[in-house]
Amino acid sequence: MLRKMTIWILFCCIFSFLSYGCVTAPTIKEDAAREEVSLPDAVEKRYKSAYSEYTRGDLDKAIQHFQDFIIQNPRTSLTDDALYYLGDSYLQKREYKVAAIQFERLISYFPSSPHVQNGQWALARCYYGTGQYKDALQLARQVFAAVEDRPQQRGQILVFLGECYAALGEPLEALSWYARARREAPAAVRDGVRAKIIAVLDQDLPASTYQEIEEGYPGTFIAEYAKYRRAQVTFRKGKGKEAEALLQQAMKEAKGEDFYPRLEALWREMQIGVGKEIALGCILPLTGKDQLYGTKALHGIQLAIGAFRPPEGASRIRVVVWDDQGNPARAREGVRALAEKDKVFAIIGPLRNQTALAAAEEAEARRVPLITLSPAPGIAQRRAYVFQNSITNALQVKTLVQYAVRDLGIRSYAVLYPNNAYGVTFKNLFQQEVERLGGSVVRSAAYADTQMDFGAVIKGIVRYTVPQGSKKRAQAVVDFKAIFIPDDVNRLNLIVPQLAYHDIRGVQLLGNNSWNAPELIRDSEQFVEGAVFVDGFFKDSPSPAVRSFTEDFEATFHSAPTLLEALSFDTTLFIVRTLNSRGIITPDSLLSFKEYNGATGLTGFTAEKEGMRNLFLLTVTGGKIRQIGK
Repeated sequence: MLRKMTIWILFCCIFSFLSYGCVTAPTIKEDAAREEVSLPDAVEKRYKSAYSEYTRGDLDKAIQHFQDFIIQNPRTSLTDDALYYLGDSYLQKREYKVAAIQFERLISYFPSSPHVQNGQWALARCYYGTGQYKDALQLARQVFAAVEDRPQQRGQILVFLGECYAALGEPLEALSWYARARREAPAAVRDGVRAKIIAVLDQDLPASTYQEIEEGYPGTFIAEYAKYRRAQVTFRKGKGKEAEALLQQAMKEAKGEDFYPRLEALWREMQIGVGKEIALGCILPLTGKDQLYGTKALHGIQLAIGAFRPPEGASRIRVVVWDDQGNPARAREGVRALAEKDKVFAIIGPLRNQTALAAAEEAEARRVPLITLSPAPGIAQRRAYVFQNSITNALQVKTLVQYAVRDLGIRSYAVLYPNNAYGVTFKNLFQQEVERLGGSVVRSAAYADTQMDFGAVIKGIVRYTVPQGSKKRAQAVVDFKAIFIPDDVNRLNLIVPQLAYHDIRGVQLLGNNSWNAPELIRDSEQFVEGAVFVDGFFKDSPSPAVRSFTEDFEATFHSAPTLLEALSFDTTLFIVRTLNSRGIITPDSLLSFKEYNGATGLTGFTAEKEGMRNLFLLTVTGGKIRQIGK
């Protein structure tokens, strides 16, 4: 008796330590058999209150109240229930050590409780969460033997056993349990097992192990994927012919599988490895009204690919160009032709929103990586093979507003914007970001696309007062510190002089990347001194990446590059360096490559497959556009 009490006191001390000293360990008497007697209403009410918090998901409150209940009621017919739900609350919070203590106490002190079996299953998961994989495995096997009549739980345990063996570094055992789960578990459980099998096979296993797996699972996707991985391992060891033969066989067997593009990508990599030329596609408008933009983008691609100098790395890449003529149907046809006829490993473009959307749909269907230069929102969403490298409106606004609020300390703003989709989008994004950072847009006014005189619009965002007894003209009363004008430089050069004429002075001017043009200084120098705007490229930046690109471009094409040339250059060079680094172009390799430093600030791609970058903050000082914080 004394020995048991000593163990229990030590147990409570451990519990207190694991609970970070912030909760009191429930006390349960040594003889903790359930008392099957009716409970006072107050006791039931306390339990139901805690259980209600548990079911609502208010886990912190539930934990505290279950703790209190157990301390005050150590031997009731509800104590084991409280222990189980207390443990499950901690388990949901992923506090595995503390959760394990509750389930261990439940099993030890209430062996006849109806919660014991589920408690054992929960305890196995706690052990897994703390890295005690062998203990988790042993306990899960016990539960598995006792749940013949519960197919859903049996399926979960089958998967769990595979996870335990995988964590223990026993891939063959893990595969056997996963394969059994795919045969026996209900559909809802089976859905995620395929990915777990692929994860096991994606470990760097010996070629002999992959061969053993092939032989053990004939006619299944497991064997096909194992053969692909054996070909990959063999190729890495320099056995090119043997690897090619294995991969060709795997490609015949795995037609239609969702991982088939990986086999194709490995085949392209093998061709590079043996010195064969591979093709990079690009879809651009090279005739029609957008011809100028298509040509600009092509110049950036040609410069990056080494068309006018030795190429980077060992890859021998040729560019295959498709003219989409600004037509979505042509863009879709271009993806088909480049994928089927030219066997390109990736595609750059298109530029326009509608052509980019059409090409994206086709590229996704054909599982060809495509990086579009279109800024249209949502093109890459829910598409695994489609990426965007562009300067989005949202990123421009976020960069600009964060600087204005946090660095300049401005809280009150006005917006003048064109009454079209472009202007309204920028106005809404600007207002949302300002309000998110604690500021406010106190005035806003729209003007027509064709408007030339902005006097009435400007007067609408201020009020004027005439000093009493004075014959001077009315003075503007401005209740904002900055004004945002998202429009092109030609319209801007009409607006800013009229702001000064109508006595709106000393207000911070803010703009988007349309402001970054020589015409801004040429036509409005005296009115835009101190203005702040953003862009994705600034050719006069002291950045080594910008200087290198600009000097190379000007020496090659005898003209200054713009954002479009810089974006297409970065997109292409990013692909080339990913290929040289990873040896393969897939969505995974494009997402994982973060070692790039581009002329447009590009460093990689986000999980949403959008270009990850810091924009250039620009200002006008001394009659020149200069970079802020260089």
